[in-house]
Amino acid sequence: MEEKIKDLKMRFRTASKEELGDIDREMEALALENPEAFSKAMLEAVRETVIYAEELRIKEKLDKILPIVSVSYLAKTYFGKTPQWFYQRLNGNIVNGKQARFSEQEIKVISRALNDIGDKLKKSSRLIA
Repeated sequence: MEEKIKDLKMRFRTASKEELGDIDREMEALALENPEAFSKAMLEAVRETVIYAEELRIKEKLDKILPIVSVSYLAKTYFGKTPQWFYQRLNGNIVNGKQARFSEQEIKVISRALNDIGDKLKKSSRLIA
C-alpha cells in the first residue's frame, strides 16, 4: 500500500487537471480496499513530506551563508567528513538506494558549528579593530 501511495504522490506532483481526477479515484479505491493500511500509508507519506519540507528549509536557510562559509571546512572540522558527504545530505541525493539527509543530531552540529564560526569571526574582527 505504501508503494502505491508513493507512486500516486509522485504522479500528483506533475499531474494535469485530467490526471488529478484519475489520482483522486485511485486514492478513493485504495481507501475503500483497506482503510487501515491506507491510513497508515498516508501517515507515512505525510511524515516523509514533512521531513522533505524541513530539508528544503534547511537548504534555504543555509543558502545565503554557503558562499561565505567553506563547506569543506564545515564537513571536515565538525563532522570528519568530505564536502561531498555534506552536499549529498543538503541536496537529498540518493546514496546507496536511499535519500541522504541530515539527522536531527547533525542539524544541531551544523547550528553549533555556525555559532562557533561566528564567534571566531567576531574575535578576529575585534583583534583588527
